[in-house]
Amino acid sequence: METIVDEPQWLRTASWLGCPLAGAAIGWFLQSISGWVASLSWVPFKGPFQLVSDMPRPWGVVTGIGVGLAFGLFFAAVWAHERLIVKVTPTRITLTAKGRSRAYEAQLEAVFFDGKELVLLAADGRELVRQKGDVDREAVAKALLDHGYPWQDEPPAVK
Repeated sequence: METIVDEPQWLRTASWLGCPLAGAAIGWFLQSISGWVASLSWVPFKGPFQLVSDMPRPWGVVTGIGVGLAFGLFFAAVWAHERLIVKVTPTRITLTAKGRSRAYEAQLEAVFFDGKELVLLAADGRELVRQKGDVDREAVAKALLDHGYPWQDEPPAVK
């Protein structure tokens, strides 16, 4: 039996829809104020704002929305690539992040979160992995305890 702890489906879907939509809205907004920003004497890097404000309509609006949409898609892709997925079986813990999966089958002394990092300590006290990720701590703890791993709510005291 395998337990998988991942972001909820609604959040993954919302990130792929919300980030591009927010990017498009920001792109439209920046395009709509670009002429005003370019007219301010104290603003550094006026060039891009002047370039956008000089574009004929509707191309300036389309460009602003398109660039914002592209940045939103890029942000959503980075978010998906960086997220941590934890798979737990009675004999293996598999961590997937940044496009790589690593499986750990060693005897463990402790598994815990240190800040936002999931830490696995081998039976001899060595740190096997320290993986950063925003994952549901309670779900990870439950999955590990259900499969018999030595979960600790806090990092152990330094020996």
